[in-house]
Amino acid sequence: MGADIAVLQTPDGNGRIEMFQYVHSDAIEAEPVQPNTIGMHRVCFAVDNIDAALEAAARHGCHPLRGVATYEDVYKLTYLRGPSGILVMFAEKLQKAD
Repeated sequence: MGADIAVLQTPDGNGRIEMFQYVHSDAIEAEPVQPNTIGMHRVCFAVDNIDAALEAAARHGCHPLRGVATYEDVYKLTYLRGPSGILVMFAEKLQKAD
């Protein structure tokens, strides 16, 4: 078994995403996994406005799994279920007041 791999970079050079697919003659169906399951099955996107990102995702039928959480007043975070059951995380960095 092998894999096809592509690495995409954002035009500003600050972001990259690696995409891959296994080269295998038979597809293997599996149930969607939880965020803490061992293995690579999720992707995180840094977003400027998590509410706007959620509105865009909702237009495609994707909704937060457990709402939006604030992590130590630094990030707002949420998980969604994307294509093929992959977990998609949105993270908005919160601005600290000076």
